Amino acid sequence: MDIYKLITLNQPYTTFPQALYKILEEGHSWIEWNTEGTKIRYNDPERLMRELQTLGFKAQDSASLSKNFNDYGFKRLSDARKSRYDPWRSNWTVFAHQCFLRSDSESSNNIQRRRARRPRVPSKKSSPCSDDSVW
Repeated sequence: MDIYKLITLNQPYTTFPQALYKILEEGHSWIEWNTEGTKIRYNDPERLMRELQTLGFKAQDSASLSKNFNDYGFKRLSDARKSRYDPWRSNWTVFAHQCFLRSDSESSNNIQRRRARRPRVPSKKSSPCSDDSVW
């Protein structure tokens, strides 16, 4: 076995999409791909958080789990939180990302975390109160 393979075997999952792909590969009943392999769904957010924690992520509650999906550009397609009181709706939460595909495990490595936007601070020139000539 070459040294590169040895290093990568012990390497932690550094991004949320990589860890998520790893969990999906394990074949759990509570998280799965759709038939086409373009969407994922889960019905046990607490279990997903525990699995992510074993891979080194600090997901503490459903809000931080949602934040991870959002930060990496996943789109929420259905929401189990809204169906808790409606027995006719699905209890699965569904997400999709154009680069997160079952048929292409390498594509998950290309998904980048979106940077937080800084609030725009208006410049003095654009501020309506910055005209000193009035005083």
